[in-house]
Amino acid sequence: MTGDLDVMILGSQNGGGKTSALECVGLLYLAILAGDDLFRRIPETGRFIDLADLLIKSGRPAAEISGGFELDGEGFEVCLKVSRSGKTAVSGAELLSERIQDIKALRRSLKGDPLEGAMLSLLALNSEPLISPPLIHFNSYRKVQEGNPNLAAMVDEPGRSRMMYGRGRYGPPLSAVSAFKMDMLRSLLGGAELFEGFNKHDSGATVDFLNNLLRRYAGGSIEKLRPLPDNTLDFRITTGEGASFAFDGLSSGQKEIVSTLFLIWRHSQHEPCIVLIDEPELHLNAEWHADFVERLQEYGPTNQYILATHSEQIFGSVDEDRRALLVPADVQLMRS
Repeated sequence: MTGDLDVMILGSQNGGGKTSALECVGLLYLAILAGDDLFRRIPETGRFIDLADLLIKSGRPAAEISGGFELDGEGFEVCLKVSRSGKTAVSGAELLSERIQDIKALRRSLKGDPLEGAMLSLLALNSEPLISPPLIHFNSYRKVQEGNPNLAAMVDEPGRSRMMYGRGRYGPPLSAVSAFKMDMLRSLLGGAELFEGFNKHDSGATVDFLNNLLRRYAGGSIEKLRPLPDNTLDFRITTGEGASFAFDGLSSGQKEIVSTLFLIWRHSQHEPCIVLIDEPELHLNAEWHADFVERLQEYGPTNQYILATHSEQIFGSVDEDRRALLVPADVQLMRS
């Protein structure tokens, strides 16, 4: 590939392990931050689902996940063991965490609710992406939530506002404010210089990038906000004819490709990230499948990407050494 994008694309039939591979990378990352008490720091999740039972497959008593991370040219092996009782043991993480400059800030950002929200996003129990640079993870159930943010949400802690959710009585937490919409709101109001603490230049560049995506995939741009009676703000997309309509009026595919590319660019422009995307073709027409990988190369060329896909266009859009076809062990035995 031109520019040598750091990307690996995983393909397989359903049940081949693509999603599990992405989850393993994310779990190792969270284990580096949370240590041995990874599950004990997620109190609310245990009320409605047994995470250990979800992660441990095939009736085994425990699961063991190990993988290598490289930082500044030095390799580190990290291992996470999870028993059915929910007890976890992490090895190799301390040595790596000592080398991460902002490890304390990262750990603080994932205490309490944000860590729970991160686990829910990682395991596709929440429609929000997991945004914790240097890791960004998009699960296959992601969706830009309908509904509009309010001004009060702008002053919440950034790490927390991405994971805000209301708890239903019988179900899992549901995302209340989309991370994508919160980033849009902060950027639009920051560019207008209406609030202290916002960099006008950075906000303006962010709005310009967002509108370039909207013009490319939706034929319009966001220029105005409309206040609503419920004290929320509606994002209005203006077309070439001057008419406007709500952002939520876009198709699911338009919102998906715009929000995914925007969040990747927004959160990796200052430092390279590990970006995990399960089914990047979600809601997209076939024409946009191969185009998506090209846009990753354009908007985030220094990131490392691991994609899991069922799309032949996406799988074939990279060189052979950048893709892997996963085949379960029992299928391999049958073929031999």
